[in-house]
Amino acid sequence: MKVYEIITNIILTKLEEGTVPWQRPWNTREAVPRNLVSKKEYQGINAFILGCQHYSSPYWLTFKQCKDLGGNIRKGEQGTPVVYWNWLEIEEDGEMERKVPFMRYYTVFNLAQCENIAEDKIPATTEATTTHVDKITQCEGIVDTWKDKPEVRHGKQKACYMPFSDLVHMPLLETFVNSEEYYSTLFHELTHSTGHE
Repeated sequence: MKVYEIITNIILTKLEEGTVPWQRPWNTREAVPRNLVSKKEYQGINAFILGCQHYSSPYWLTFKQCKDLGGNIRKGEQGTPVVYWNWLEIEEDGEMERKVPFMRYYTVFNLAQCENIAEDKIPATTEATTTHVDKITQCEGIVDTWKDKPEVRHGKQKACYMPFSDLVHMPLLETFVNSEEYYSTLFHELTHSTGHE
């Protein structure tokens, strides 16, 4: 599969899941994705793709970088492809004939997907912006009476349903821009759980 097809499929999958990947209704610590080791910010489509993954940590690293820092990727986590491209000079008879584009992808993992990395290897980040967000009584009633509801754990790096453990991970209520966005996100993740056996 070609690199552009892989990136397009990531975006289409998010849209088919009902997620607009470029929208995040909660505040995060630092918005610009960057490599943990080099500290360089990702550019272009890479910044877009990594920003769509909804982790609050801005830091990403390859499997090898994680291992070199003494860490490991958490079991069950999947990486995100990022694109590398450059121009290659094609030579014929010792002279440069032309330049052609070269593109490939490699896989990176968010810091939140890693474990056992020493704290001194992780740069300090600012805390997520919080706002005063009130609970909506009717929405809380729906959640409280949800039949066979999975456990909901707050304070996580992203909003997602984890089918292998039947858990919903959610950012804290006060990090959302408003109550409606919080419950919209929570109900979206709870709806994913309705297909679980």
